[in-house]
Amino acid sequence: MKRPLLIPCLFAATLGLATTYPAAAGEAKVPMAKLCGGCHTPEPGVMMGFLDNIAMKSKTIQMDFMDHKEVVKFTDDTTVKYVKSLEDIKNYRTKGFQINFTEKDGSKIATQVIRFDILRAIGDDEKLDKAAFLKYRETPGLKLYDVRPMDAYKAAHIPGALPLPAPAFDKFVKNLPEDKTTPIALYCTGGCLSPTAAMKTKALGYTNVKIYTGGYPEWSQGEYGVVEADWLKGAIAAATPQVIIDLRPEAEVRAGHLPGAVAIAPSELEQAKGRFPERKNVPIVFYGPGSEAAAAKMVVWGYKMVRILPVSFGEWQAAGGPVANGPTATEIVFVPKPKPGTISLAEFQELVAKPAKNIQLVDVRNADELEEGTLKGTLNLPVDDIAQAIKAVPTGQEVVLYCNTGIRAEMAHNLLDQEGRANRYLDAKLTFNDDGQPMIAEN
Repeated sequence: MKRPLLIPCLFAATLGLATTYPAAAGEAKVPMAKLCGGCHTPEPGVMMGFLDNIAMKSKTIQMDFMDHKEVVKFTDDTTVKYVKSLEDIKNYRTKGFQINFTEKDGSKIATQVIRFDILRAIGDDEKLDKAAFLKYRETPGLKLYDVRPMDAYKAAHIPGALPLPAPAFDKFVKNLPEDKTTPIALYCTGGCLSPTAAMKTKALGYTNVKIYTGGYPEWSQGEYGVVEADWLKGAIAAATPQVIIDLRPEAEVRAGHLPGAVAIAPSELEQAKGRFPERKNVPIVFYGPGSEAAAAKMVVWGYKMVRILPVSFGEWQAAGGPVANGPTATEIVFVPKPKPGTISLAEFQELVAKPAKNIQLVDVRNADELEEGTLKGTLNLPVDDIAQAIKAVPTGQEVVLYCNTGIRAEMAHNLLDQEGRANRYLDAKLTFNDDGQPMIAEN
């Protein structure tokens, strides 16, 4: 018997977002994200959270419940709702899903996978596509709110937006205007946060609430955003890779600038086009006079993660932001930071060539895929069995996981992290030629 989709109702959306089912020590964790717990009650055979990944070859889906992750299997009999097919699910990573499941031999088997389509509860007249949103932004007195978590807001938000994070709605409700007829627009990542926040806002009596359905992901594809100074300060301290461009006059730059910045005068930006990285998803921050125009130009050039720092250099200093003196670097260099938990291609290749006694390679592909080739000294522990099968590996050995794309290896990494097992994974493509020799390439 298939379980019905649980559509959040207006009354439920007025409740707090914190779940009320704390787990006792040693108790199994509830497969429901905190955000879902504000509107739904946990029940057997149902999990609600966010899609972390799906692997078609191993027929596994990994769900993120904010406090832990789980893998659930699917079969040819698994049905879907609000997506075209099981294959189509991969287009909704990080989006909300409900999975109805049964348990067999210690494994969870999905009977139905349902994408949360809470927008169905929002009237068409309350939804804004990008063109309508751009026009609506000109509405006199409009209040724009970003309902993503605060970290996401601080890292990059639409110019003029105020924070109203759905996970802490009650704490930030003071940001809403006193006049309940004020035009309000909300956005998130294109998921369920803004519809849920819209319901809560309307439940408070606000009568003119609309949603920009594409959210910040769509916005960033063709517009620039704003970064908060305290987030940028933390990013610099953590050596988070990004390109920082100082647009101020040379004398001011020499007297002090943001660490890692490259000085380019606004009049020289066009000539400097070839100095920027070829990759269009490189995070770029402009500060100084003319930053809006410079950011807009970068967007026209096709860059997708362009932001401006909306404070002056003096305000940056006064707030305790780090400062470097003397000339800035002359070359724009961007070296991406590896994903947490990954092993570098060079180290992995060295490990393949010369195995280490204290490291165990684990292939998380299905057994039938080993015919394509496998690495010497490898254990085959398919991802859907790894939480139990890993017990065969001595605890003193570090585990290095791999598959053919990195997707299942990352799934296994997340599961082993929760088990407290030391492990890393290869985030790369791994194939074998006709001679059975491995070929490894970056994703």
